[in-house]
Amino acid sequence: MSSTTAVSSPSATPTAGCGAQLYNIPVQDPAVGIPSGGNHTDIMSACCGPADVISYYDDCGLYCLAVGQSVDSLIHCLYDHGAPYQDVFYRGNVSATATVTDAPLPTSASVVVTAGGSSATKSGASGSDSTSSSTSSPGAAAGLRPELGSLSTVGLTIGALLLSATAFGAFQL
Repeated sequence: MSSTTAVSSPSATPTAGCGAQLYNIPVQDPAVGIPSGGNHTDIMSACCGPADVISYYDDCGLYCLAVGQSVDSLIHCLYDHGAPYQDVFYRGNVSATATVTDAPLPTSASVVVTAGGSSATKSGASGSDSTSSSTSSPGAAAGLRPELGSLSTVGLTIGALLLSATAFGAFQL
């Protein structure tokens, strides 16, 4: 009789206080994120190129904008430098690059490594009422539209019309 043993590689896990906030990168431009911990700052510094490595939500995670490279190439660089596959996440389309590179930092973020590779102390305005979303209600979620690939409203409408026409035709016998 044989037995199997599951072995997992160590990876940085965010603290329990981070929760789903870890996966909510606080910018609207295409960016790649990873949980804080381990050698993730070094990995991000090696791959982010001209973009700063930013820590967000009380050091839950790190992200950088996809400046001068696509999100996909940035993700592959992180994997090539040893980032665990389950730890890397992104915002935006994988073929997109960042367009707004000089925007002010969100209030929950601070620069960990500048684009030149040195440590920095620049941080967002803590305690202010500004948010990274375009909503005006306090506590409201940012208006995000899920990407559904090639599925569109027109395609869904045509499909629904065809289905209903078939159903009505079947009942007219």
